[in-house]
Amino acid sequence: MIQLKPSILAILAAIFIALMMGYVALEFAFPLAFDKKGLLDYDIFHLVSIMMAEGNLHAAYAEDSFMQRQSSVLGFTGYPMLWSYPPFFNLVVAPLSMLPIALSYVVFMVVTLGFYLWVLRALAGPSFHTVLILFLPLILLILRSGQNSFLTGGLIGLTCLLALRNSRWSGVPLGLMAIKPHLALGVGIWSLLDRRWAMAAQSLAVIGLFAALATWTLGTGIWATALAGIAETAEALRAGRFPLYRMNSLYAFGLTFGFGHPVALAFHLTGVVLAVGALAVLSVAKLQPRVFLGAGVVVSALISPYNYDYDLAMLAVAACLLCETVLRHASKAEQYTLAAIILLIGPYGNALVTLVDRINNDGPISPVSIMGPMLFLGATILFRVLWRSRAAAHQASPAGNLSTSNA
Repeated sequence: MIQLKPSILAILAAIFIALMMGYVALEFAFPLAFDKKGLLDYDIFHLVSIMMAEGNLHAAYAEDSFMQRQSSVLGFTGYPMLWSYPPFFNLVVAPLSMLPIALSYVVFMVVTLGFYLWVLRALAGPSFHTVLILFLPLILLILRSGQNSFLTGGLIGLTCLLALRNSRWSGVPLGLMAIKPHLALGVGIWSLLDRRWAMAAQSLAVIGLFAALATWTLGTGIWATALAGIAETAEALRAGRFPLYRMNSLYAFGLTFGFGHPVALAFHLTGVVLAVGALAVLSVAKLQPRVFLGAGVVVSALISPYNYDYDLAMLAVAACLLCETVLRHASKAEQYTLAAIILLIGPYGNALVTLVDRINNDGPISPVSIMGPMLFLGATILFRVLWRSRAAAHQASPAGNLSTSNA
């Protein structure tokens, strides 16, 4: 386990984070001076917020009209970015255009990153330094794109934190994951396997209230519009129009490997069934609560065919929950393999983006997406380690559950 003085770790992390955040903010503020090439995800968030303020949100869900708006943003290169978020997320981005994009980006990143790190610190305990260092490349990747992954990772982490404390409010952050529901499926399945009926019911109630708020704010027609946008995105994914090498699903691997849509989808669904089945097996293994919950978070990262590298911020939550078990029960080879997979998540996609841009000057190329199989390799190793650790669960103290008091 990596142990550094808190002051040293804080200074190093702050330097890297400030440099990345500062560079991206300056790129937003002075795109011509920084020769900004290509739109970032935060460009799109801010643009959709502007369109909402204009009363033109519906146009964001249609590729043709949204492309016209993107073409007016400095840095646009002709590559389309589709808007397929559920109506819930529109409520999150709505206030972003109240500030200029550079300042808006900084505020959004500072608030969501602060939330994310606070949750990780509360979950990890003495393992926090190890988790932070392993996931720092991914944190920098998220800052570079301006994605919402600190928010989604923080909500998953807060769900875990409240669940381990047996809080009556544990279903609230799980319900708020309706902003990106496909990332919360594994934790939802865990809640059912662990018989957390009240938590599951509360999360559904929160989704219902969230949906009512979205309908009242955006109008009833937003649901049909969003479904049409999601269908367009699904078709674009099937046609391979996304940078699939940055995705981390077995479906993306199958498409880039040349399987074709039906075989790639069958391959992906087989992996999902195996992952959920493994979680069901672990549910009867009498593991420590935090260990079984950590396995649920890992499964959440494996279910959706539409997962990018930045979506894996939730895996830091799993690492917080499982680090002690892995260090105690995994072999050195298993530990090194898991660490290597984590460290690859951040730089792998960015490195390939640079490589593809250079190679495509001589002819089109689309690398094979390997992160899906790598994640399943890591999940398989974790399953073996957690199964191996089940005997120790009988001697575990209640302290391993953080707290048993209601919050």
